[in-house]
Amino acid sequence: MSSNDLIVLGIAGLMMAHLVIGLPLFVVLGLGSLAMVTTVGVYSPSILGEVPFSAIDNWGLLAMPLFILTGDIISTGRIARQLVRLGQSVVGWITGGLGMSTIMGCFFFAGTSGSNSADTIAIGKIMIPSMTERGYSKSYAAALAAAGGCLGIIVPPSLMFIIYGVVTSTSVGELFLGGVFAGVLMAACMCLANYFVCRFSNWGPVDRVPFRFVEVLHATWAARYGLGAPAVILGGIYSGVFTPTEAAAVAVAYCLLAELFLTRGITWSDVPKLLVRSGSITGMIGPIIAFSVLLAEVLAVLRIPARLASYMLSIPTGFITAVLMIMFILLVVGCFLECIAAIIIMMPILGPAAVKLGFDPVHFGVFVVCALTIGFITPPVGVNLFAASAISGVPYLTIAGRAWPLCLALIVAVIAIAFIPGLVLWFR
Repeated sequence: MSSNDLIVLGIAGLMMAHLVIGLPLFVVLGLGSLAMVTTVGVYSPSILGEVPFSAIDNWGLLAMPLFILTGDIISTGRIARQLVRLGQSVVGWITGGLGMSTIMGCFFFAGTSGSNSADTIAIGKIMIPSMTERGYSKSYAAALAAAGGCLGIIVPPSLMFIIYGVVTSTSVGELFLGGVFAGVLMAACMCLANYFVCRFSNWGPVDRVPFRFVEVLHATWAARYGLGAPAVILGGIYSGVFTPTEAAAVAVAYCLLAELFLTRGITWSDVPKLLVRSGSITGMIGPIIAFSVLLAEVLAVLRIPARLASYMLSIPTGFITAVLMIMFILLVVGCFLECIAAIIIMMPILGPAAVKLGFDPVHFGVFVVCALTIGFITPPVGVNLFAASAISGVPYLTIAGRAWPLCLALIVAVIAIAFIPGLVLWFR
């Protein structure tokens, strides 16, 4: 190990320590990059301004604030409640039906928002009080909302697939298609886990409602505007009418018009508040992307990702062991890094390994994003855990403790996605 490697390792340790004590992620990434540039001397300090600007000066990333705004619009209006009602009419008759309705509500909501935190907050505000009234423990109800929110970046349109596509030059449209059955499988696994939790906790008989086909029809009709959003967005993308970035603008216009004039869930006076709230979220994510790209470029110049990939592939293991090793790395990274930063930092390391293992780029992209979503419900970063805690009042770590059956279900789903390419590449 060279002296430069030791310096980088020491800086990485300091960066992790600063993350643990709560320093903002973009500050940690920026200071870490600055420390590596000045101590190792691989770049001119001018890179500290050039690379972050180039990273966010990207047409594809324009979809990010637009999808965030879309999620805010429908969570404030009535579309989210209509989608929850649809989910309850479909699965409410099963043991643990109310919990499954939460997951299904998140699934349907994901088709319009593309955001995990928006999914958790919108559906959690509606379902956590309902589940608590029916006898569910508040901590488990919050855990369901947090876990269901993971579907927000898997079911298309997905903000993370857009970012992954931009970073790795992978087709965003194909990533969207690949996420369809991946999202269905993850939702099904969580519903199954919830069934057993409710059965052994005696919550099931309390929250069951009779299945009525007429109610399903009524709920589907009531949710027509919410269901129409992904149809318009994805239909426009795959018919070639507009690009994924343009689709985000169409999503904003569609949901805004639907909530203002059709469902009347919001008024014109709500629009400025929605713009400010979405802008503040975008303002937090933008610097993370910019400085993540900077750190990734510095590491690439030092050839650290390439050497790590070579080391991983030099270990005498078969395909199955290598894939499980990659999954383990993603699960650990997801615990400590926000998903966007993890994608940008880890792809230079894992991308070459995936190519040598024979992964299709779209299959590997869906696998990576699905694995990283589990980090949304695992400490210490656990964005969805913080969101669920904020709306429920339950401590962050208490929710994490109740989320383990759902976390295990997601791991099972991700393993299936990794080893069954047809689940992702069904459209080819």
